Amino acid sequence: MEFTFLYPRFLFLLFLVPFFLFVYFFSLIYNKKKALLYANFEAMERFYDIEFFSKNFMALYINLLVLVLLIFAIAGMGVSFKADSSTYSYVIAIDTSESMGADDLSPNRLEAAKAGAKWFVDLLPVGTEIGVISFSGDAKVLHVLSTNKEKVKAAISEASFGRIPGTNVYNAIISANKLLKDKRFKSVVLFSDGQSNVNDAPSIIEYLKRNEIVVNSIAVGTKEGGVSTLKVISKLDEDFLKSLAFNSGGQFFLVSNRDKMSRAIDKIANLKNKTVHLDLSFYLLLAAVVLFSISWILHNLRFRVVP
Repeated sequence: MEFTFLYPRFLFLLFLVPFFLFVYFFSLIYNKKKALLYANFEAMERFYDIEFFSKNFMALYINLLVLVLLIFAIAGMGVSFKADSSTYSYVIAIDTSESMGADDLSPNRLEAAKAGAKWFVDLLPVGTEIGVISFSGDAKVLHVLSTNKEKVKAAISEASFGRIPGTNVYNAIISANKLLKDKRFKSVVLFSDGQSNVNDAPSIIEYLKRNEIVVNSIAVGTKEGGVSTLKVISKLDEDFLKSLAFNSGGQFFLVSNRDKMSRAIDKIANLKNKTVHLDLSFYLLLAAVVLFSISWILHNLRFRVVP
């Protein structure tokens, strides 16, 4: 188990905790000394059984805990742990941009990706929910989540080169998330050469973490590259695909031939445990609200300076 923060820059606010402690005790001592210059409150406390200068440590601790919970919620605190892979629902995302027409894999990258996607479907346990999307400059849903493997494979066969130029991985991830929105454990198997020219990796990674999506990236092609349908040399962008996989708890595979494709697909489909990221922000915020309510009740019913 590992705790993570989506916005760690906000953790500096934790310095407010010792600051408020200092201010509290300083004001407590200062006000007590100042008040005692004018009246003997200690004697009055003993006579009337009233605590004029209650330290209210319980209320203090509760309020500090509320502050810490709010800071962790703002920082996007989450926890990563291992879960059985059989609990996952999958969306297969196939890059259909022009660069996927490169001939460094036979007959081209797109056909190799489609073959790998079908192998992946065959290897998944019976009853696993699988959806299919294709993407280039935009994203297209080829099949919603289904446990019918034959229909899913038929949808994969329909993937063809997109009409809109570009490679918009961000839209592909958003479309995948819409299919997976009601699922507890979400995974995207991304077949691409990594040449995303529409959105940058940080924006996509933030979206993946916020929506708790695991991406397993399969880089389709060779390091040397191949001639695309536009008659230009198309090379892989491994770093982009690695960043999506590693930052979402998934794995990255470089597939330059049929054997490597088979091994990559087998490894993804047969993972016994996969990393799951759970966003705790809502629960932390809820706990802060509950504790604040308790603090307010204690303040009004128990910790009054004068009853």
